[in-house]
Amino acid sequence: MDYDATTIAATYDAARGLRPEALVQWLDLVAAHAPPASRLILDVGCGTGRFTHPLAERFPALVVGIDPSATMLDAARRKDSSGRTEFRQAPAERLPVDDGSADVVFMSMMLHHLDDRPRAAAECRRALGSGGRVCVRNTTRDSLYPHRQFFPGFQAIVDDQLPSRDEVVALFEAAGLRLQAYQMVEARLARSWGEFADKLALRADSFIVRLPKDEFDDGMAALRARARQSDGTERIVDHIHFFAFRARDES
Repeated sequence: MDYDATTIAATYDAARGLRPEALVQWLDLVAAHAPPASRLILDVGCGTGRFTHPLAERFPALVVGIDPSATMLDAARRKDSSGRTEFRQAPAERLPVDDGSADVVFMSMMLHHLDDRPRAAAECRRALGSGGRVCVRNTTRDSLYPHRQFFPGFQAIVDDQLPSRDEVVALFEAAGLRLQAYQMVEARLARSWGEFADKLALRADSFIVRLPKDEFDDGMAALRARARQSDGTERIVDHIHFFAFRARDES
């Protein structure tokens, strides 16, 4: 998807932002596998920098956010910075960094945007220094999505665009990496169906925005009806997979 041809950058953080406790949970997972005293972290497919800036606050490292979208990078640059962030416009298939320079390559919710997944995985391996880690946070075809209750075409897009868990592992292992750790994380999307509807109405979800207008409108009406009938105690959750890879030749 060409984000620069959409208005998603303007609403992305409101629709897809993480609660502080959820952000800490993901940073803890990265920290558990990052090399001590990491000096360079790449946030590949950084979007509006929702992880770039927190990574720079958590680690005493330079964090370079890389994304092909100029509008998403503009939004990232407008945020308060620790002074240890940089942003570079480039696709994941051509990372603008030297060989072996990165201690951590972090990728969040972006595998489905790649034009050439094997090439992007190979670029991660090229950029990774000795003892470094590639950390991937992504949903897969195996995940359960509350969206599909309301939008019949949503699952078809998931099946077409997302890899399975095993395909993610195979992708990076083919690039010369080895799976070191894996965890499936239950992530709370919203505190109620009403809040979930408000977020989807912003149309910052790259799958939702691909639905025909009639299907989107019908789904939103059904979702609003569910919200009106709800007692507000439901847990609206997603299941996100976390993978940590290391170089295959690392002892």
